Amino acid sequence: MTNSINPWKNMQESSKRRVDFETEHNLFWITDLEGKYGFCLQSKNIFKDIKPPANLKGISILKRNANHHYGELFLVLNKKEDWQIFYTLCEDLISITHKYDSDEAMISAVEVRLKRWQQLLRYERNIVFSLEAQMGLFSELLCLKDVLTPKVGIEQSIISWVGADFDKQDFLLSNAIIEVKSYRTSKSPIVTISSLQQLYSDKEPLYLLSYGLTQADNGVSIDIVVQEIYELLENQSAEIRDIFDSRLIEYGFISELIESSLFKFIVDKRRAYYVSEKFPKISPKNISNQILTVKYSIDLLQCDAFEVDIDTMSIR
Repeated sequence: MTNSINPWKNMQESSKRRVDFETEHNLFWITDLEGKYGFCLQSKNIFKDIKPPANLKGISILKRNANHHYGELFLVLNKKEDWQIFYTLCEDLISITHKYDSDEAMISAVEVRLKRWQQLLRYERNIVFSLEAQMGLFSELLCLKDVLTPKVGIEQSIISWVGADFDKQDFLLSNAIIEVKSYRTSKSPIVTISSLQQLYSDKEPLYLLSYGLTQADNGVSIDIVVQEIYELLENQSAEIRDIFDSRLIEYGFISELIESSLFKFIVDKRRAYYVSEKFPKISPKNISNQILTVKYSIDLLQCDAFEVDIDTMSIR
């Protein structure tokens, strides 16, 4: 992901320039004595805690109370050549500040956001997010938004999302388990089970939810679904949004670092299956202890007897 605007261009050493004059918050592009690029947020009130909120790779953070009885939070980039990702970070923080009227609430929200960036910057730049990985995440997000949220609410849906642990089921609810699989509609509806545990649990019921997808320019990409979920989280706690952000990062979806364009998908088919004892699967109960890993495929065309109505799935 690249940006064409460098707000620090032509700024002299040890200078600052207001980000914009529309916001009531004091936000500044800055350069230090060595000409390094930086960003400053000022609070009209002094900080009760001046401990830096995060430890960001390649970025120095200073939180202090100035002599004039106001607080300052500085971010300074160590290497100028990394300005594009730093600019993305700053723009993200600026977008957060616009949501809050008080400086105290604004700084608190920024600090929560910086903790997410702390996780984000641990990863390598220019992530290549494969088609298969995008299909998998896309389907899980649709399940979260369209299937679970209407039944149990957005908060519980996110808490139940296991995320990128591909050996376990995708959603663990208080009274049900859901495993989500996707396949290309242009091919047979065959899904891959990557472990013994994915279709096995002592808890009942266990459902397999499948999505038949077609890649198309007029479809929907992951970032659109993510944004729709963020809108559902508008009135939720910062902790729930942090959990959601962490799950995305664990999955490898870091929009700020993804190198290539995201694929767009159309959902052609969405079906649910009740995974009973008779459902075609390999169970840990029926396999030798010497066998440690198992991977197999299931032809859903031959599973009609186990299909259930998604709207009547026993989930709460």
